[in-house]
Amino acid sequence: MKKRWTAALLALALAATLLPGTALAAEGVGPAGSRLTGADLVVYRALKDEVAQIADGTRTSTVVSLPDQDALSWTLSELGAAGDSESAAIDKLKEKVADTLHIERVYTALVSDCAYEMFWRGAEYTYKFSYSIQGNRASVRNLTVTFQVAEAYQGGGETTVSADKVAAAKRAAENAKAIVDKYQDKSDYEKLAAYCQEICGLVSFDYAATANGVPYGDPWQLMNVFDGDPATNVVCEGYAKAFQYLCDLSEFKGDIVCRTVTGSMNGGDHMWNVVQMEDGKNYMVDVTNCDSGTIGAPDKLFLAGGTREDGGRAYIMPLNPGSMAYAYRDEQKDLYTDGYLELSGSAYVYDPSAAQPEAAGFTDVPSWFETEVAWAAQKGITKGYGGSATFAPNVDCTHTQILTFLWRAADEPTSTTRAPITVETWYQDAINWAYEQKMIDDDFDPDAPCTRSQAVRYIWQALDAPEASEAASFSDVDADAPYAGAVSWAVEKGVTRGYGGSDTFAPDRVCTRGEIAAFLYRAYH
Repeated sequence: MKKRWTAALLALALAATLLPGTALAAEGVGPAGSRLTGADLVVYRALKDEVAQIADGTRTSTVVSLPDQDALSWTLSELGAAGDSESAAIDKLKEKVADTLHIERVYTALVSDCAYEMFWRGAEYTYKFSYSIQGNRASVRNLTVTFQVAEAYQGGGETTVSADKVAAAKRAAENAKAIVDKYQDKSDYEKLAAYCQEICGLVSFDYAATANGVPYGDPWQLMNVFDGDPATNVVCEGYAKAFQYLCDLSEFKGDIVCRTVTGSMNGGDHMWNVVQMEDGKNYMVDVTNCDSGTIGAPDKLFLAGGTREDGGRAYIMPLNPGSMAYAYRDEQKDLYTDGYLELSGSAYVYDPSAAQPEAAGFTDVPSWFETEVAWAAQKGITKGYGGSATFAPNVDCTHTQILTFLWRAADEPTSTTRAPITVETWYQDAINWAYEQKMIDDDFDPDAPCTRSQAVRYIWQALDAPEASEAASFSDVDADAPYAGAVSWAVEKGVTRGYGGSDTFAPDRVCTRGEIAAFLYRAYH
């Protein structure tokens, strides 16, 4: 099978409508990727690793051939094709693949999550794979995705990235990191405000790039923001990606999530950001229209709220005086949440007095985790991060860390079994206990980030797997998933209410240390 798609999210038309005077780090799963499940998530992870290698210069070819994936292989019995002819079995395999693999969704998630890693990307991509019947198994084989390289970044053809451009991008990335380091001790709000101001101070809107015939390239990318050259400028896509990348590089004290979205502004194609703040609400950040000479300058469209229109697809943003009309593109539906990202009805209000709370002697615990972390510290469940006075609530929690928390919550029982997994000495007793309790097996990866589904299942198992009175109804939790019973119990117990106030649980989203502390507090308190 072969298919060609136009990259609608970030096509050349995204030049932004300004009204002058009136108007991951490649590791882990990004906000859009966290919405994927099954084979889509497997392919997303594999491709995300590959595009990161391209950005790093480890590989130059953008023709990515993935290893055959277990998530795209089924027994003939599973397909209902046992005893069928080969052609009939292939037909059923095709139906299964159509229901299972959605490359266009994977691609959209990659583009949304990789503000830096896909700086070289052109406006098109293709993919192909073959169908195979071997013995009693039917599989997708030889899945290959070919990304077009933008003309300005080509190093000998449409599928090769220039080494010089990679080097330039790395220098720009270092400059971006310097900005993040400059504000690392500020509050979350102060960081975000500074990022917006820094970007607007480094570039202006590139009106020349909006002319017909200008090829997609530098003005659409974040390198022009951070390249140190005051003569290079960007369109809205560059502003939004630059802000996204600074957020991606940051360690926030609260549960801050930055997302990049596309749509229209007063009828013209546009790109901006939506930021979830520690209060759980989403706010607009349109850096392009916070720049000097625009209707939103200097901060009318920074962490702004608006009036919901068209079932949440559109918003009217008050500017006092006047207003701006924004609408998401159709492709944004279900990308980050069910439906469209919902904005707060009012602008974010910053309270400096609540910016740097402390809990249990830790200097980096925000108020929304303060009670939970204080409880965990008092119970001896956590002793801080790296032996320091910090808890690191926004650092991803590994399997070893949560199992150690649970072991301490169980009063540090002694195990008679030695797990066939060697970890650092201070974790070994916890791992031995978890292995003896059959919470982990021989394939356990102690340093892997722990997802929400894995965390809830560990807690559930540590409490003897209590049965819930009824199954939880999340659109992304299959009834036969190995963690379904744990999730149902967690909902009934009040350990979780889902993710982001929606009907999803986000089982594959990695948990931070702060989130784990909250889960434990609700489970044991």
